[in-house]
Amino acid sequence: MTLKELAKIAGVSISTVSKALNDSSEIGERTKQKINDLAKLYNYQPNNIALNLKTGKTKTVGVIVPSIQNNFFAKVIMGIEEVLNSAGYNIIISITDESLHKEAKIVNTLSNGIVDGFLIAVGEETQIAQDFKHYVSATVKNKPIVFFDRVIKSLEYDKVIVDDKAIVYNVAKNLISKGKQNIVFASCIYNINVIKSRKEGYLNAIKNHQDAFLVEKDLNEFEEKMTDLLNNQKIDAIIAADEDAALLALKVAKQKDLKIPEDIVLLGFASTKIAEHVSPRLTTINQHGIEIGKSAAQLLVNRLDDGSIPPQRIVIDSTIDHRETT
Repeated sequence: MTLKELAKIAGVSISTVSKALNDSSEIGERTKQKINDLAKLYNYQPNNIALNLKTGKTKTVGVIVPSIQNNFFAKVIMGIEEVLNSAGYNIIISITDESLHKEAKIVNTLSNGIVDGFLIAVGEETQIAQDFKHYVSATVKNKPIVFFDRVIKSLEYDKVIVDDKAIVYNVAKNLISKGKQNIVFASCIYNINVIKSRKEGYLNAIKNHQDAFLVEKDLNEFEEKMTDLLNNQKIDAIIAADEDAALLALKVAKQKDLKIPEDIVLLGFASTKIAEHVSPRLTTINQHGIEIGKSAAQLLVNRLDDGSIPPQRIVIDSTIDHRETT
């Protein structure tokens, strides 16, 4: 069914049908209703390619994340989808697997008339290499970018973040106030900016109280390092900066027959779904991923409506979900 065929069935001009379907004030309500009812009856679908050529807009947004295995990013995408669907945008979700090459290729490809803008959580390799040419290229092509969670501090773009340093600082200070003497900071993805911020919060909190105990190892080395530390130090608390570190720390503590939380307390960044289904149930730092997604999507919608507004920075406060490990 084409626009021309729909106009013939409705007995009106092609221009009238187009205006009615786009809710133009030039068309009366009865005519709009009639044309919309016919469009539904005949399953009329607008020719998006032709529309894009006419308006220069795709009504599509590229969402780029390092992984969807991480439940946090799945939550963020839920929030993004809710806002963008309401605003009439479609979504293309791409996964970088932490690869700079893959991230750059995705951004460069989608920038060529496929999307109107991007929502991006920066991959690990991109942060290590500090190579941001693909972001600059996209913005030169009038494709605005909103970063969320994993952001680039040096770039003046819209950003939605969690104050990672502050939440870990407060968590560590709270543990100290409860008499904890040897608190560990643990991570399996220690090269990305959010983890570095969490580490900074930890180090600031324990200053003048204890030595720093750091377990920063990849997945295949983390368990051995944590075991060695627990064998040689009387550790009484662990702050896990990512989900894998939280689960592995819990595994090691249980293997050593430590009573949780009597002998050692453990809390970290992990999804509610996982935290509720391990034993003991894990106390977590809730980043409110859905709210991050909603805020990031709304920033992009606003930016696409008005590119002249100055870059915005939104901070979403984290909270502690207390369970059985604290």
